[in-house]
Amino acid sequence: MSDLPDENPAKGVVDRAVAEGGAYEVLHKRLLEQGRQLSQLADGLNQQRQAEFGSQPMAVIGRTRVRTENNCSARDIAQVGNYLVFGYNVFIGLKQETRVEDVFSLYRLTDQNGEYDAEAQPLAASFLAQASFVSDFDELYRYYKNTRLLELTVRDSKLLACFQIGEQITDVRVFRWSISSDGKQVRYIDNRGERDIQLPRPFDFEWQTATREMVVQGRHSHVNILDTLFVETLGGDLTIKVENNTEDGLGIYREDVLDKTQSLNDAQIEFAKLGSLILLKVLPYREEQWRYLVFNGLTRKVKRIDAIGLACVQLPEDHGIIFPGGCYLQSGEYRTFEQSMQGMRFKRSVRSPNGEDVQYIFYHPEQGRSALFTYNLISRELQNPLYGHGHARLDDGRMVIFSAEGDEPTRVHAMQIWQTPFFTDEFAANQPQRGGFFGRVGNAELVRGVSDLLSLGREIESDEVSLPRYSLLCQDTQRLFDNYYWLDDPVCEGVAPLLRQVAGTAELVLDEFEKVESIRQQSARAMSEALTRQRELMAQVVTRDYVDVQTFVDTLNQLTAQRGQLLTIRDYRYIDVAQIDEMEAQLLAEHARVADETSAFLASEQALQPYHQLLNQLDQQAQQAETVTQLAEPLQQLADMAASLDMLSELMASLRIDDATQRTYVVESISEVYARLNQAKAKAELRRKSLGSAEQVAQFGAQFKLFSQAITNALALARDPESCDEQLSRLLVQLEELESQFGDHEQFLGDILSKREELLETFETHRQALLDERQRRVQGLQDAAVRIIESLTRRTARLSEPEQLNAFFAADPLIIKLRELVERLRGLHDNVKADDVEARLKNAKDQAVRGLRDKRELFEEGGNVIRLGPRHRFSVNSQELDLTLLPRGDQLNLHLTGTEFMEPLQHPELAQLRPYWDAALTSESAALYRAEYLAGEMIAAAQAGLGGLDMASLQAQLLNPESLVKSLRELAAPRYREGYEKGIHDHDAALILEQLLPLLDSAGLLTFSPKARALAVLFWSRSPAAGGVSNWAERARAGQQIQRLFGRAEALLQLQSELVAGLIEFFGVIQLEVDSALLDESAEYLVQVLAIGGDEWVFSKYAGELMACLQQSLEQADVWQGYQQMIERLQDAPADQWRLLENWFLGLCADAKFAHLRRYAPEAVALAMLPERFNARLAEVDLRFRVEGLLGQHARISEGSLQLAVDDFFARLREHREGYQPGLLRYQRVRQEVVDEQRQTLRLAEFKPRPLSSFVRNKLINDVYLGVIGDNLAKQMGTAGEGRRSDLSGLLMLISPPGYGKTTLMEYVAHRLGLVFMKINGPALGHEVRSLDPAQAPDATAAQELNKLNLALEMGNNVMLYLDDIQHTHPEFLQKFISLCDGTRRIEGVWKGNTRTYDMRGRKFAVVMAGNPYTESGDVFRIPDMLANRADIYNLGDTLAGMQDVFALSYIENSLTSNAVLAPLATRDMQDLYRLVDKAQGKAFSANELSYDYSAAEINDIVATLQHLMQARDVVLKVNQQYIASAAQDDRYRTEPAFRLQGSYRNMNKLAEKISAVMNEQELQQLLDDHYQGESQLLTTGAEENLLKLAELRGKLSAEQKARWTQIKADFMRNRAMGGDDADVGNRIVGQLNDLVQGVKGLGGRAAREAEIPWPELLAGLESLHKLSPKVRVVMPPKALIQQMLDGLSESMQASVMPLVQVMDRNIDAGQDAQVRLVEIARQLEALGQHIVSSDQSKES
Repeated sequence: MSDLPDENPAKGVVDRAVAEGGAYEVLHKRLLEQGRQLSQLADGLNQQRQAEFGSQPMAVIGRTRVRTENNCSARDIAQVGNYLVFGYNVFIGLKQETRVEDVFSLYRLTDQNGEYDAEAQPLAASFLAQASFVSDFDELYRYYKNTRLLELTVRDSKLLACFQIGEQITDVRVFRWSISSDGKQVRYIDNRGERDIQLPRPFDFEWQTATREMVVQGRHSHVNILDTLFVETLGGDLTIKVENNTEDGLGIYREDVLDKTQSLNDAQIEFAKLGSLILLKVLPYREEQWRYLVFNGLTRKVKRIDAIGLACVQLPEDHGIIFPGGCYLQSGEYRTFEQSMQGMRFKRSVRSPNGEDVQYIFYHPEQGRSALFTYNLISRELQNPLYGHGHARLDDGRMVIFSAEGDEPTRVHAMQIWQTPFFTDEFAANQPQRGGFFGRVGNAELVRGVSDLLSLGREIESDEVSLPRYSLLCQDTQRLFDNYYWLDDPVCEGVAPLLRQVAGTAELVLDEFEKVESIRQQSARAMSEALTRQRELMAQVVTRDYVDVQTFVDTLNQLTAQRGQLLTIRDYRYIDVAQIDEMEAQLLAEHARVADETSAFLASEQALQPYHQLLNQLDQQAQQAETVTQLAEPLQQLADMAASLDMLSELMASLRIDDATQRTYVVESISEVYARLNQAKAKAELRRKSLGSAEQVAQFGAQFKLFSQAITNALALARDPESCDEQLSRLLVQLEELESQFGDHEQFLGDILSKREELLETFETHRQALLDERQRRVQGLQDAAVRIIESLTRRTARLSEPEQLNAFFAADPLIIKLRELVERLRGLHDNVKADDVEARLKNAKDQAVRGLRDKRELFEEGGNVIRLGPRHRFSVNSQELDLTLLPRGDQLNLHLTGTEFMEPLQHPELAQLRPYWDAALTSESAALYRAEYLAGEMIAAAQAGLGGLDMASLQAQLLNPESLVKSLRELAAPRYREGYEKGIHDHDAALILEQLLPLLDSAGLLTFSPKARALAVLFWSRSPAAGGVSNWAERARAGQQIQRLFGRAEALLQLQSELVAGLIEFFGVIQLEVDSALLDESAEYLVQVLAIGGDEWVFSKYAGELMACLQQSLEQADVWQGYQQMIERLQDAPADQWRLLENWFLGLCADAKFAHLRRYAPEAVALAMLPERFNARLAEVDLRFRVEGLLGQHARISEGSLQLAVDDFFARLREHREGYQPGLLRYQRVRQEVVDEQRQTLRLAEFKPRPLSSFVRNKLINDVYLGVIGDNLAKQMGTAGEGRRSDLSGLLMLISPPGYGKTTLMEYVAHRLGLVFMKINGPALGHEVRSLDPAQAPDATAAQELNKLNLALEMGNNVMLYLDDIQHTHPEFLQKFISLCDGTRRIEGVWKGNTRTYDMRGRKFAVVMAGNPYTESGDVFRIPDMLANRADIYNLGDTLAGMQDVFALSYIENSLTSNAVLAPLATRDMQDLYRLVDKAQGKAFSANELSYDYSAAEINDIVATLQHLMQARDVVLKVNQQYIASAAQDDRYRTEPAFRLQGSYRNMNKLAEKISAVMNEQELQQLLDDHYQGESQLLTTGAEENLLKLAELRGKLSAEQKARWTQIKADFMRNRAMGGDDADVGNRIVGQLNDLVQGVKGLGGRAAREAEIPWPELLAGLESLHKLSPKVRVVMPPKALIQQMLDGLSESMQASVMPLVQVMDRNIDAGQDAQVRLVEIARQLEALGQHIVSSDQSKES
């Protein structure tokens, strides 16, 4: 029989790995400490239990002897009432009958001062003398001669006497007596009590029999016991396994069986599961003795205990089992006693009333011997057993036990009296009842709990490291909480928290097991694979047929590779290194064996013969190859052979060949093969080159072309940067394949390298383009989202109900679009911008909710008036701060909206664009009405065929005016920047088109301006180039056809550009100045004329009319002839001729009758200059018309009527498009650039108030701060309405520690009032700035702040000037604001280098300053008195009278947004918060009053969080109050160090974000400790004293801390009393003298009270010590008191003043006189003391 190692070595590996890990060592130490503490607590609890209930160990308290009348063999004893019934068997000899007294005796046990005696009692009159019993007794002995007494016992209030009447022990007769409850009455019943005395079953559990269904077949079949144990009796042994593995017969336990050939079904197996124990009962084949084994699931060990076969009973509370001779506990503890227990059977168990002890009695029926085993539940120990032949229990727990001494009968029988805890229930019930914790729980319950606690402690102390142990540890800990409700009681002194710590530590150990197990499984898999490979390899090595060298080489290589694999996995953690070493040794042995065989084989002649044969074959195959592909196989085989020979050469170097001749032979043979191989490879390579040149060129070309196509396809597939990288990687792989295939040829390598560079460059460019495109899309999406968010403020301002606001943010199209933009941003992999947009949207929603709340509670008159406090109302500026360019006269000015800021702008380019300053629309000018432009755009769209329009369909729409208006509206809809008004301009454009369109066909080319047509005619008629270019007409006609058929105008535009060049050249030659814009129109006109033929030139009838009128006028004046001659003379000077004729016609048009024809004068000139060879025709069409019924407004429209001409309309339209629109767009662009530049320079965005998203307008702000702010702003800015003050002045100054929201509050007020919030940063200015001139600033940041300040003064109106952290500025700087804050409201400033005096009287201008009590150096901050006199000063960190509760509540309100649970309350009805706060404070509460539908769980969570917040708030509030009180104290009057820890809103927010509803009191206090511990580290000095003061405020000073704090305060007072440093000697002396005088006065007051001494006279003497006379009269002073007092005073003077004198001595200028005086003072005080003593002595005498 043997215990084997665990068949699952992996489990042991895991356990060892965990045990050896560093983490386990830490956890184990922690667990041991927790176990030690738990054991101590359990012992303490047990001692308290014992003190309450008492404890009685098993102890011998006396001895006695019982004497019988005859020699007898004692058999048993029993307690009946007050009697001990002693039973025995007497051998009577010749006596004829056996009497009762021959078998039974009665005794009474007496105690005389600890001495016990058994007094014999007569049987007469006892229950043993009852006639019925005596009769039955006589009958028994009369008929059964061999009758003998076996047992006496008391069961169920019955006395049983068992007699054996036959040869078998089971042949018995049992007499029965009934016993009354008090034991005084005993009545005989009968002699038929055989059933009553039967022994109980030997097992208190059921054995289960293993059946065939439990058999698991395999190579090593076994029986599956509860999926935990696997038992088999095959192969000659009984094996127990813990793994369901039939591949091997290994197990954790093995012992031999008799029959080694038995099958699995031959053995009988039974089992029982008792907790973590499994009991096995196995009877192997052909064996008669059952084997009993115990498997412990915790220790995973098996123990054979055959004593279980006698009897086995479970211990209480699943502690284990007990059997005759010992016990086995669940923990694995096994204890037995050497005394033989053969034949013992379980009789019964007795449990003590206190539940602490259980006694198990095993009984030998034949011998009458008993064994009493006592088990203690608390210590879980089995005490040494008591052996005896009988025992009797008394009610009070005493037990009488005797043991027969030898087999010989005797008359004297020794007995022991034991005191035991096994008293009767009746006795226990008579004990006094106990109250309190122990009385409620009960002794038995406490015993079980203490037992489990101690057991847990012992389990923790175990050194075993296993997963089941720690799993059970967690389970046991949880079971303790399930079973014992009272563990949390204070009497248990922290057992419950400690148990939770134990469970947590055990769970951490389980995590370690899990981690190690995962690593071990990986190593196990690697080990299993290596084992499998090695088995297969060993099998192959043995079975191979070694007929050639390659087989040997392959075998050796495989063995080497396997060894390398073993060396690789050897480094794996938790792998079985021993097994790897064993496998490696096996490989080395096999490698040596194969190497020896290889050496022998290589020495033979046939070893290398296969190489020679293969070389011949490959050489022949290579020379016969016709293609490179056919040549590839022999080349590869040659390469393989070369590798084999290399391996063979390396092998030869490692092989051991002792014979040098043999080694030389082998090496030469290999060298010969090498030589032939090199020859064959060389010939094959030559053959490959000769064959491969042409093939590779063709193959490379094809693959290279295919690769180029792949690049094109990849670029098409690469639609984002990620796919671009993916496609590039794929192509590079293909290119690598090409290079590997053709890289040996230099002619191909260059192409491959070039292609690689081209590929990388192409994809990098493409990738960059994709990145740019993505970023453009991302930026566009973000810009769109920001624009939407910026518009939300204006849109939500119109909403007046919360439901409307919620509906807006839930279903508004722009909100939906915004969320869509967020998703698109995420789709573009830009989560940062997506998160930013979502955060902005959340902030906008919160601000809208707060704005709506403010609108309903603060605003009036539709939002134009806001109420600040109960008395004041202010007008609200709704105009947003922005920068505009405002023309004033001939100057453009920069203007900030809503303010008085107006600054002239000097910009030359904008000055050149003066005509466009007042223009706003590109569709309208002074010369062109907006509807005219729309009509012209409609005609242009129709001519170009845009939007499905053409001229025919447009003409058709004239019949349906509604259709025409609809088309105009569709055209105008996307042109929103052109400013068309629906129903106005589309209506007017339709009226214009109705008259204009019919004239277009009849007018033809007369739609061009008269002067452009005139210039074209002049050029064509007088230019030599025009006549010489004959193909212009053909080109014009062809270009027009191309445009009509294909919509392409390039040909016409090219011809037009040539004509423009010709026109420029022509007019340059003739020296006629012409507008370049007219030349473009003239060229276009010429192209149109040439396209239609160009045979005749058409002139308007207005030109002919001017010609006729001029001729008529000249004839009437008789100058017509002269006119003609003059024109004729200028025929060769066309420019002069043009100018002369133009002057004639203009002179004619000066007449009012011809004024309307003035614009046709150039056409008349051209007509007059046209040579006779050219055909001219006057068109009689009327180009002028009037449009009536217009609705729009324009300078050219008079009473809804507009005069138009076709040629004038198109001329003005052309001028507008080519001249006015570009100029206006240029002006708008330049203006926007200037505005953007100035905005950036002025940094306007910084001046717009933006309240923090975390700002909460709490009750404190509503009820207090807004009122006081309103009072001040009413004085500074004036209120709305008739009550506005005219004497504006004042300053609002806010002083508080950092973090109380001064800036946030004023920014909120500025935002609600619509004021510009000009915040000046005090730390940026610093103490060096004393002027408002930026030029004098010491650095750039200070200059910038001064520029902002002066800009605020420049704005002058609607401004809140906020100076923040003024404690960091110089008082001289603050004094600059004195006059601004008084009634004059003036201040001197500097703007762009020029000094200015700003007068703010009557302006809406407020000055606010904010500061902290301390400067950056820790000194107290002081405000200039004159400035403070003009200010309303408020401390936001202090509570106003009657507002303590509101101030305390503000801490909760301001921290809402910092806590995830409370954050939603900030945007809901604040009344909900106040109701929940009331509930948290224990006030009456109803959920029906809440405006929001909270679940019960939410309410509980919120209330719990609020309660924790209130606790933290109370601490922060105390810190705040102490900080303010400390800041208000002068350093000269302090009694303790300054307190600089802060209790601001900022501190509260930091705490709130970490507070959770599930925190306990300890965790909350720890959070506060950690917070202020961190805060104290940032103090310049005094971290320790501040933390000690905080602990004092919280009432958490320990004794050590209290002593330290007292010492610090004492040292502080002493240091303060010492005064300044050495340079301030005078102050120090004066201070110490003053303290001295005060001390003397204090002594005088105390002494006067004690002795009625006239100390005023003494004090007067002290004040003039130089005049002091020793004549001092003292009225009966107590001698000892006065002497002691004066001695102390003298010593104090010597100790305190003399050092100062010594310091002063070093200061020659100040010290000499003071030293003499102080020495004299000390001397006179000493003399005074001596004189008083002597006077006192003389009076006594």
